Amino acid sequence: MRKGFLLGLVFVSVFITGCVSSKKAEVFTDVVPAANSVITDWSNKNLDVPSKPEWLKKLVLGNSDVFKTEFSIGSDYVVKYSVASAKTRDASLAASRVNYNAIRAEEIRTKVVSEAAATLNDEGLTEATSNAATLAKVDVSGHELVTQFWQKIETTEDDSKTEEYICYSVYKISKKDWLNTLQAFMKSVIPGIPDSKAQVKMAQTIQSLYDDTTKEVESTPEAVVQQTEAQLKSAQESGSDSVDWMKALDMAAKLIF
Repeated sequence: MRKGFLLGLVFVSVFITGCVSSKKAEVFTDVVPAANSVITDWSNKNLDVPSKPEWLKKLVLGNSDVFKTEFSIGSDYVVKYSVASAKTRDASLAASRVNYNAIRAEEIRTKVVSEAAATLNDEGLTEATSNAATLAKVDVSGHELVTQFWQKIETTEDDSKTEEYICYSVYKISKKDWLNTLQAFMKSVIPGIPDSKAQVKMAQTIQSLYDDTTKEVESTPEAVVQQTEAQLKSAQESGSDSVDWMKALDMAAKLIF
C-alpha cells in the first residue's frame, strides 16, 4: 500500500502577493478586508526591499523555489515557516520562533490523523491516534533559521487606530533531519494506539506521511485565505491552544495578498 522507507523534505505554505514601493505605505483590499489595514514599515525598507517580497509571496502560496534561489538553499532541503503577531517588533520576532514548534506539530498531527482515518478505517482507533498525536512533541533538531521578515501594520477601524507587528520566520531542514522529525513523532504516537495490528499499519504509513509533508503544489491567494479562515474557525470551536498563532496566520494571509 505504501512504498519504501525513504523520506526527504518538507514545506508548508500559505499566502502572499504583490510588491510595493518603499516610499509609500500600502492598503490592501483584494481579499476580505476586515478593516482598513496599512503596512507602514517592514524589514530592510531602507534598502528598497518591498513590503511583500516575491520569495515570501511564493512561499506562503506553497512554492519554495524562489526562496531557495534568493537564499542559496539547495534542493535537498525542506523549507518551512512560522508566523506570529505582537505589539512590538522584538516580541513578534521572538513569538514567531516560538510558534514554529506549534505550527510544525499541527501540520504533522493533521497528516497523521488523516492517514489513520484512511488506513485504519476505524473511528475508535482514529480517535485514539488523534489523541496521541495531540500529545506528541516535535523534535526540531536540525531545523535551521534562515531569515525573519517583519511588517508593521496600522489598522483604522471606527475612528481608532491600532498598531502591531507580523513576523515570518523561515527555516531550512535537511531531508535526513526532516525524516528524523517525522520518525520521532510517529514513535511517540504509535504506543497510544490500542491495537498491535493498527500500530503496524500506522508505522507503515511513514512514506506517505513524508510524501504529503514534502510535496509542493502552489495554491491561489483565495484558496489560502479560505484555508486559514477554516483553520482558525476550527481552532476557536475546539478551544485549541493554537488559536493565537492561527489568528496571526489568518490576518497575515489577508494582508499579504
